[in-house]
Amino acid sequence: MTHAQAFLSLRRLAVPGATLAAALVLSACASSQASRFDVDAFLRGSDTALPEVLGNPDFLKATRIPQTDCATMLQSPHNGTLEDLPASNTARGPAWLLHPADTPDKVWLVVGEAGGERSCHGPLPADAMKKLTERAKG
Repeated sequence: MTHAQAFLSLRRLAVPGATLAAALVLSACASSQASRFDVDAFLRGSDTALPEVLGNPDFLKATRIPQTDCATMLQSPHNGTLEDLPASNTARGPAWLLHPADTPDKVWLVVGEAGGERSCHGPLPADAMKKLTERAKG
């Protein structure tokens, strides 16, 4: 089954969160083909800080999902809640974490781009992102 077929079959589901499920499938496929950047080790590194995560091009490239999937995921109020990230007012713009309603162990990083667009990155381990957020709050 191709990535597109998997996305279309999941998108036909008429349940809340189906779009998020489709995005999770696509991101899993994409991450297996993405660069060899070790996302988990980077996020869990003792010297990693939230501003570094938000500004690291390798991390953002390795975790980014297609813009159309991101827009679809952000348009549905059933997909979860957005949390403002501290110290996220970077040159890129503000950033948030999307906490999906149906997968509490995963989060999505939403990064503001030039021109008001947003990019979505993930799924990411919720525990590692929580630690980075707590450290950034001080």
